[in-house]
Amino acid sequence: MTNKVLVLGGYGACGSHISRLLARDETVDCVIGGRDAVRGEALANEIGAGFVSVDVSRPGSLNEALEDVFAVVNACGPFHWQDYTVAERCARRGVHYVDLATERAYVLGIGRLASYAVASGAAVVSGGGSLLPLSSVLADAVRTAFDRIDRMEVAVSFGGGCRRGVGSLRALLYGQRVPAQVRAGGRWRQIPGWSQAEAVEWPAPLGRRRLYAVDAPEVAIFAERYGAPVEYRAGLESPAMNRALAWLGSMSRMGIIGDLPARAPLVHALYRWLGGAARADFGLRVTIAGAEGGRELVRSAGLVARDEDMAAHCAPVVALLRQWIAGRAVPGAGPFVGLLSLDDMTQELQQSKAVLLLS
Repeated sequence: MTNKVLVLGGYGACGSHISRLLARDETVDCVIGGRDAVRGEALANEIGAGFVSVDVSRPGSLNEALEDVFAVVNACGPFHWQDYTVAERCARRGVHYVDLATERAYVLGIGRLASYAVASGAAVVSGGGSLLPLSSVLADAVRTAFDRIDRMEVAVSFGGGCRRGVGSLRALLYGQRVPAQVRAGGRWRQIPGWSQAEAVEWPAPLGRRRLYAVDAPEVAIFAERYGAPVEYRAGLESPAMNRALAWLGSMSRMGIIGDLPARAPLVHALYRWLGGAARADFGLRVTIAGAEGGRELVRSAGLVARDEDMAAHCAPVVALLRQWIAGRAVPGAGPFVGLLSLDDMTQELQQSKAVLLLS
C-alpha cells in the first residue's frame, strides 16, 4: 500500500529535493503540485512521480488536488504574506500537513488550527523550511546535562552554492524588517536584523565565518521551551553576499531603498553571480550555558554537512513524513519542534554527507 503525498511547489529549490527523496520511497506515491506545468511535469517525468496542476488560491482547484491525499508538503513560500488556507483545508479534511515556512510569526500562528486538526485526526506542522526541527533536536540532546539554563545561542552557516531560490531570498529580505536580540555586557538588547557581524569558529572544513544577528522561530519557541533567552546568528555561503545583504538592510532602514522583498529577483541575480565565491559546506550549532550541580557549564551540539546543506534542510520533513506513514502521527497543530528524536535525524541523515557533533 502506498501513501499519496502531494508536494506543492515540488519543483522549486527545496521542494524538488523533497520530491526526489519521496519518489525513491516505495511506500510513497509522490505527486508534484503547482501552477507551472512545464517545470512540474518535466521533474515528475524525470523522477517517476505524478503531477497535478493546482492553484492554491482557487478553492476548487485545491480541493480537487487534495482528493485521496495522505499528506501535503507545502513548499510554496515565502509565507510571510500568506494566510493559512492550505493548512486549514488539510486540517478540516484530515490530511496531514507540513510546510517550509521560516518566518517566526507564521510558524507560531499555525496553532490556531489545532481544534480542526484534532477533530479530523490530522497532524498540522509549520516551520519545516527553517532550521527549527534540527536545532531543537540538537538542543534536546544536551539540555539533560543542566539543572539550570541561563542562555542559548544558535549559529548557522549556510552552504550548498547558489541553490537558494527567489522565494527563499524574499523571505530573507523580509526578515531584515524584524529586530534581532543579542547579548552584550551581560544585558539583552534588540538590534536591526542582519547586522552586527561576528566571527564564529567552526570545526573543519568550515573554519572561521562571519555571522549576523537575525530573528528566527527559535528565539520565541526556545525561550518558552527551555526558559532561557536565545541569540540567533546566520550567514550565507558567500561572504560578498553577506556584506551585500547587510548594506541593503542599512540602506532600507535609512529610507534610501524601499521595499526590499520586492527586489528579491534582482538580489537573486546578484546571488547567482556571486556563486563562484560561495563556500559549499554547511554548519549548525546550538550552545547552552547554565549550571549543573552548582557548577557553571557550557555545552554544544552541532551538525556539519559537506558539500551542501539541502539534505540537512529537507531531512526533517522527510523524517516526519516517514513517521506519519508508520502510523505515529499526533493530531494537532503547532511548530515543528519536539516531533523528532536524535535517532530519527541520525537515521535520515545517514544518506547525506553530514556529521553530528556533541560536546
